[in-house]
Amino acid sequence: MDWFSAHKVSMDEVFGEAEHLIRAFPEPLNRHGLAYFAKFDLRQQESTKNYICYLLPYWMQEITHLPNDSVKRLSLANVFVMLYYFVVDDIMDSTKGAHTDKLPLANLFQLQYQMMYRALFPPHSPFWHYYETYVLEWADAVAGEPGGNYFHTDKRKVAWKASPVKNASTGALLLAGQAELIPAVTGAVEQVLVTLQMLDDWADWEEDLGEGSYNCLLAFLRGSVGGSEAGSPTPDWVKQMIYVRDGLEGYSEVAVRHHEELLALDLSMKELSQFHFSLVDRLRVTAKEIKEKRSQLLSGGLSYFMSNSSNF
Repeated sequence: MDWFSAHKVSMDEVFGEAEHLIRAFPEPLNRHGLAYFAKFDLRQQESTKNYICYLLPYWMQEITHLPNDSVKRLSLANVFVMLYYFVVDDIMDSTKGAHTDKLPLANLFQLQYQMMYRALFPPHSPFWHYYETYVLEWADAVAGEPGGNYFHTDKRKVAWKASPVKNASTGALLLAGQAELIPAVTGAVEQVLVTLQMLDDWADWEEDLGEGSYNCLLAFLRGSVGGSEAGSPTPDWVKQMIYVRDGLEGYSEVAVRHHEELLALDLSMKELSQFHFSLVDRLRVTAKEIKEKRSQLLSGGLSYFMSNSSNF
């Protein structure tokens, strides 16, 4: 994990400062904010890790050579971008309708990163055009996802669900006077975001199937067979596709192609490529383990394997 270990000290500082800022929120939102922040605090072993959100500015240093203080500001801003959009997602996904704490908390998170961006980029900076573009991309992808089947029709929009992450890469390039690299770097980041979503959707397919949410793995499996067989997938059908018909192997091959396309961009972003390869490798290794486990159990143990598929 060179893409992380080289920046661990910096990440501790970034998350320490984020915690300090949240503590200064008015009561009781500071307590609610700290409780929410703890779920994503990189320093906590059991927290959800969203490495690209806050490491991307550091991975950009190989290209930009920005001073550490500017990189830290971009990373800290992206921590609050992450928190804001996760709160918004929670509100959108909630069926309870009780958001008395989350709505004001989301606005405070948003206020933090907007203040940081205003300190880095004057009003006339092209950064604000990109900032608005990424918000629009996010809105487009989220609103159109249920009927868009983006994994097959427009993979960029799979990445657009996390478009505000690109504030960090685009901002870094603008601060470094390298705006001409924005299209290529944006393409690279989007490749990684698609594969990251693919990995998340492998982990969440049962929950997404139950909720009727769009899921890249389910879309891939349905697209791989076509016809009436793919009409209304059930958990048993999905498990059959994954554990008997090697559906995850084909899915991982899509991620491999993403990595080839990322390398073909020929950018000096070694750590971003390493991170992406780690995602691809996790999918490939899991697919290989499924095949090996099935081979071991073919002599009468396949039904046991299917019923215990949650071990993977």
